[in-house]
Amino acid sequence: MKKTLLISALAAAISTSVIGVASAATTQVTAPASFNVMVNDASITIRSIQSNGATLVSLRDLGSATGALFVVNVKAGVTAYFQGHAIELHADSKAATVDGQPVELEQAVANVNGSYYISAADFVGLFSVDAEQDDAGQIWIDSVQRIHADSIAWINANQLLASSLTEEGRIDYIVDAKTGAFKQVLSSDTASELTVSPDGTKAAYTNEDGSVNVIDLTSPTFASKQVSADSNIKPELVWSADGSAIYFLQGDKGTVIQKLNVADGTIAKVLDDKVDYKANLSVSKDGTKFYYTVTKPGAVTAPDKPVDQDDVAIDNTGTEPQVYFFDASVKDAAPVKLTTSTDDKIFVGAAEDGSKAFFVSITDGQPSSLVSVAKDKTVAKVIGDKDVLAATVAGDKIYALTDAGDKTTLSSVDAATGAVSAIGNLEGNVTEVVAAPNAPVAVIVDDQTFVVQDGGLTRITK
Repeated sequence: MKKTLLISALAAAISTSVIGVASAATTQVTAPASFNVMVNDASITIRSIQSNGATLVSLRDLGSATGALFVVNVKAGVTAYFQGHAIELHADSKAATVDGQPVELEQAVANVNGSYYISAADFVGLFSVDAEQDDAGQIWIDSVQRIHADSIAWINANQLLASSLTEEGRIDYIVDAKTGAFKQVLSSDTASELTVSPDGTKAAYTNEDGSVNVIDLTSPTFASKQVSADSNIKPELVWSADGSAIYFLQGDKGTVIQKLNVADGTIAKVLDDKVDYKANLSVSKDGTKFYYTVTKPGAVTAPDKPVDQDDVAIDNTGTEPQVYFFDASVKDAAPVKLTTSTDDKIFVGAAEDGSKAFFVSITDGQPSSLVSVAKDKTVAKVIGDKDVLAATVAGDKIYALTDAGDKTTLSSVDAATGAVSAIGNLEGNVTEVVAAPNAPVAVIVDDQTFVVQDGGLTRITK
């Protein structure tokens, strides 16, 4: 449900509640009436009035319940301080200021016996809280402060790692999967994206100098330790299943697969076949089987022209990404090219046992499909009857989003058998699914993170 609908539902519910205990005057202000709302899961009694046909709620009652602090000045009106913002209101005025910026209100603020009353829609908008009405008619308001997340990853069944991109770099947080409460882990203008270890106790990242650092996520101070000073570019980091090593692609073209021992910082070469543009590295649980993609760049066919000119000719034949497999347990083994098809491939991941990998196949004019490719080159459609929007691998499960008309279906897939089970339909602009073994599923809807739990969705980022 969109926020505008939530605001409308709240206003309508309050109006109905008030009219039940006081007549709705059209030109006068009624005496205050009381009713209960749920604020952050606690039942709160708030006052409300009817003013010139509009339902207004007590600013102090509702604001205090959501955590606002108030300062009153006879001349200036009242200022509410809420989650780092200053909201100034004046009696009989349809204008307010938020952090000094003017905001127009739907209804004028009323002053009744020294108490300010504001429309429900204006309160929700000014304070940026969420409001909804359940099937029983109960009004729920959620004012928990949340961060905005540009990317998320599961740490464990109860926590996510969320990253916010800023003009100065990135800020990473640990976020509670039930409440949205957060703690800052790292703020940096040089760190790469953090990669969480399988047991959720550590996170690794690289700095601009190529060094690898590991953060202790269990430490109260989130202590960080450099585990390698190697200066080679490392575009991807992948933890081993036991957390003792980190695999990475080396160089600006991702040519070499390397293995970093976290304990002593030693680096061992896994594969150097001189093939550039490797990406999407995936490693089996036993650390011997590797899947990745290779994307050949286009060839300039008009070398007599500068390559940055708009009319330079580039031949993109054969530049579609292809999936490769390498078995490091086999002596003198060479990588195997598993696919040769001309479809675009969005790599999803590999099964834990290294038996197969998965990707979303995209071909113009056809529904995108979830496809598996085994190490023996066997290709099979896992979901081929629906348009697959996104997918992710989590242990022995794959979670996929498929187009269902005006909704999006979330499904789970057994990685071994390919059996598909629908979890439910989601409303809104659903763009991503994030999962991990032994953890709930999270989805990104309208740029916000929701966790699928207790038969519904819990929003944990804004």
